Amino acid sequence: MTKEQKSLWKKVENFQFSSVEEDYGFSIKLSNENTWSIQFTEDAILEYKKFMFLAATSKSMVSPSHIIDVVWHLHLTFSESYQQFCALLGKQIKHIPSTGKKGERKVLSNAVNTTFEKYQEFFGVRNEVIWRTKSFENEIKVNEANNKLLKLTSINLLLIGILLLVPFYQLWKPLLLKIENPNFLFITTFLFIMLIGSLELLVTMSFKEAFINLKQKNYYINALHKYEFIQILEGKTKLILYKINDLFELGILNISKKDNKTISILKKTKKTSNPYENVILNHLSDSEKEDTSLKQVIAEVEHKFIFQKLEDLSIFIEEKIYKSKEIVEYNLLVASLLFLYYSFLFSRLILGYLRDKPVFYLMIFILISLIISYYYISNLYDRKYKKEFITIVKFENINNKYLGNIVNNKQIVLAGALASLVLSNQLLKSNKTSNWFDSSCTSSSCSSCSSCSSCSSCGGCGGD
Repeated sequence: MTKEQKSLWKKVENFQFSSVEEDYGFSIKLSNENTWSIQFTEDAILEYKKFMFLAATSKSMVSPSHIIDVVWHLHLTFSESYQQFCALLGKQIKHIPSTGKKGERKVLSNAVNTTFEKYQEFFGVRNEVIWRTKSFENEIKVNEANNKLLKLTSINLLLIGILLLVPFYQLWKPLLLKIENPNFLFITTFLFIMLIGSLELLVTMSFKEAFINLKQKNYYINALHKYEFIQILEGKTKLILYKINDLFELGILNISKKDNKTISILKKTKKTSNPYENVILNHLSDSEKEDTSLKQVIAEVEHKFIFQKLEDLSIFIEEKIYKSKEIVEYNLLVASLLFLYYSFLFSRLILGYLRDKPVFYLMIFILISLIISYYYISNLYDRKYKKEFITIVKFENINNKYLGNIVNNKQIVLAGALASLVLSNQLLKSNKTSNWFDSSCTSSSCSSCSSCSSCSSCGGCGGD
């Protein structure tokens, strides 16, 4: 570069497309409309500036990449900013769309080659992602699961399980007829504990494999901003609280003197260089109330675009990972284990019903175990997803111990299983003659019992 070109590039590089005080400025709108990460958006804008610099300094036609063209299209709608930018460049850069005219392909091909050569001359190695990819979505690479497997929703699996219950009932029946009542209690409880342990292991393995693949293939996952990281781990509410806390430390906000549940702005004219903080300050400044409750501030601010775009990005990344081959295939193993366990329990229930045995307490046990399984699995997937995110991504100014406590907030799900045992024992004491855990009638003495109704409510104690 010549001295004049270096001076021009410095001005172009420092040009601001929008103010940090704007709630919905250029970069926010760009990332929001395209579901781009903060780093990807910044890189795209930087490459756009480089392209426009080349367009201004080159005597030949230059051609943008698809991503740069997206930035260009949006910038054209910010007419005042675009005119200022062109004035800075010293040239009105016209956007010439492709029309498909004869010979146009050759012209565009020459423009692409010229752009590459000029870029190398002025800037060296270019950001190949911004220059070759069609979308940010294409840059979040995972081992994609088979489309047929992706179509297997929870409802589909449930229907398949119901259809398979009949043949599995026939499979389990001979074994169930041989299991005595007290043994059935201990067997099902032991199997439930084994089931929980197996689910923990399978889900852990699935996320480890998925995230190892994710880390190896995705630069922009590793380059996520700490705000995006907090959003993924804790959601918008915690992110807003995080920024409000920064404003307290800067002395811009303070607790109201009236009570400790509201906040007030100490310096209404004070702004920061952080757009996320300024969105909060703008909202408080526009409020007619002198003091605003923290809860109200969060409820109102979380709908602002600057925070909404982070949520949209986190949802996109989460859906991408959950549809990866590793997660989907392990999900089938999880579903298979759950089916085997509950087909065993429901077969016992059906067997008891067909043999006119009281099955009320067995139904209670099944219901309790289903509730425990549902909430445990829901927590398990969320916990492992967040934990693996921490292990693969490096973030500055984040307390790892603090985040570790967040994602390692384990639920003691086995307490639910113990509670069901206590409930069963209480029922046993109050009604020994009808309880399905009753051990007074065994397979060897069932035929001599005065009343077969005293047998277990989970299908009897053996023999027809």
